[in-house]
Amino acid sequence: MSDSHVIARKFRPQSFAQVVGQESITRTLMNSIKSGRLHHAYLFTGARGVGKTTIARIFAKCLNCHQGLTTEPCGVCASCLEIATAIPKEGLSGNDRALDVLEIDAASNTGVDNVRNVIINGISIKAARDRYRIFIIDEVHMLSPSAFNALLKTIEEPPPGIVFILATTDQGKVPDTILSRCQIFEFRTITLKKIVEQLRYIAGKEGVQIGDAALLAIGRAGEGSMRDAESALDQVISFSGLTVADDDVSAALGLVDTETLNGALQAVADQDLQELLRLVEQVVSRGYDLRNFCREMMVHIRALLVVKITGFDPELVQLPESEADALNRVATFFSEQDLLRFFSILSKTEQDIKTSSQPRFLLEVALVKLAQARKLVLLEEAILRIEALESRLGGASGAPSSTGAPRPSQSQTRPTSTSTFRSTRAASPARAREIEVNPAQAQPGTATAPAAKQSPAAQQSPAASAAEKPKRDTSIPSSLPPPMDEVYEAPPDPGMMNERPRGQTAGDPVSKVKAALEAKRKMMIVATLDKGSISIDGDYFRVSYGPEHSKCKGEVEERGKRIAIEDACEEVLGRRLTLRASVTGEAEAVEPRRTQKVKEAVVSDPKLRALVDKFHGEVIEVIKPEQ
Repeated sequence: MSDSHVIARKFRPQSFAQVVGQESITRTLMNSIKSGRLHHAYLFTGARGVGKTTIARIFAKCLNCHQGLTTEPCGVCASCLEIATAIPKEGLSGNDRALDVLEIDAASNTGVDNVRNVIINGISIKAARDRYRIFIIDEVHMLSPSAFNALLKTIEEPPPGIVFILATTDQGKVPDTILSRCQIFEFRTITLKKIVEQLRYIAGKEGVQIGDAALLAIGRAGEGSMRDAESALDQVISFSGLTVADDDVSAALGLVDTETLNGALQAVADQDLQELLRLVEQVVSRGYDLRNFCREMMVHIRALLVVKITGFDPELVQLPESEADALNRVATFFSEQDLLRFFSILSKTEQDIKTSSQPRFLLEVALVKLAQARKLVLLEEAILRIEALESRLGGASGAPSSTGAPRPSQSQTRPTSTSTFRSTRAASPARAREIEVNPAQAQPGTATAPAAKQSPAAQQSPAASAAEKPKRDTSIPSSLPPPMDEVYEAPPDPGMMNERPRGQTAGDPVSKVKAALEAKRKMMIVATLDKGSISIDGDYFRVSYGPEHSKCKGEVEERGKRIAIEDACEEVLGRRLTLRASVTGEAEAVEPRRTQKVKEAVVSDPKLRALVDKFHGEVIEVIKPEQ
């Protein structure tokens, strides 16, 4: 095939002025030529198709042009013509046209023997005709470690008139000892705008009629590589001839059209799972590459995100103006958080499809995830809803608890079993008392406090009290926990589970907590609790084990068991208690009183309580900002 038929070779730049998208590199090389500050080794690194080898050849022409050292080679002398038409040979013998410029393919010749025979043994030979003897080593990272070691001394101190130009797409595989001996030029990917401008210029030269939308699609298919974009244009021209329609680009390159992408997102917005599965069937039947479909969806979602943030900007969105209305319409269906979640899901799916034996199934599941992801609620929004619910409940029944349920007053019912309560406030002798409650005398719903101490509200008629008292959830027992300043103690009772018939609940709060755990089939937790002495002390559910059962302390403190016990306390007692386990005889860490007060003040914050309750967490320590 003649070179004139291949766009990437026919329109290959022959001077620095024709290079597209690498202005900083061409300017640096031109200035070094003008000032005479030439280095003996250069490393060109960057993605494929961005001009590394092209600029290496142009630089070689500038150095060896017969008109002298120049930034604008003549292109007609023997040296310029030989370099421009250089064709590498099979081995490391350079090309069969350039006399003093050897272009070496290191990807197919990685051994140390090749490097020694062609470069090292011939390095002392001066240029036969031109000013410099130049070695262009393409894909240099493919050389073996031994070959790199053989090149070290040669690259560091070559004879006069020798220039090395190394090119690689993977700088990380080049040894640091080589990098430190070279001037490194990092080639950047070419912007879509410059690629489209170059493609438009080529199409005009070739007499091809093509629209901006088609050029934009071809440019995006190049993914920052000018050579890939030119090859794609060549393929489209071969498919459609000299008149290229927008649909021809999608058909020739296997790209997903914008209408299909908008339809997929519309189905996601409508949560139409059946339509999404039909869409996957269409994508598979048309022969689209499923990874490419995921990539196109990610590009489209990114465009929607840009539209949500800045409005439609053609340069940022990288889509033609004709797509503005459709993008604005689809963007209204989603929030920015939705689009971020969509992008994350598709990114992972695109990677998984690469190694999966069932790529279609992965794509179907991913699209269903997109539809279901819209049901997720941000944590901040959930907290705001909790706060709004608390404010409504607080307006009806006073100060609410952190869970939205009002705290029961201490003047209501005590537990209905023979239990002993003693005050923990030793400073007040009048409060140091023991109250015996007989199950036969105390009925559910009756108050144990003396009538003289009842509040006026408690002395109302039963009818009025029944009318004002809101209905209680039947799942929560009518008995209430001990007051905050009192302690309830229950001795260990290993035989409790065997003695109490299933479904029967004793009246004390500890038994009710155990019964709640049994109802949830947490028998192992109950058995562990039965081996210890349990007490309810304010906001703490304390379990003390003897030395013979010291292992039970670690078992009951496991995260899953601790959460289950605290959930059962909240269900039975109407407030959440914190589990504290200890072993008799072991010293228990006691927080300083001041630290405890600070911690209690922080824990009482409604927003913090909402977070702790939602994630079943626990406030371990309070640290001041300056600490």
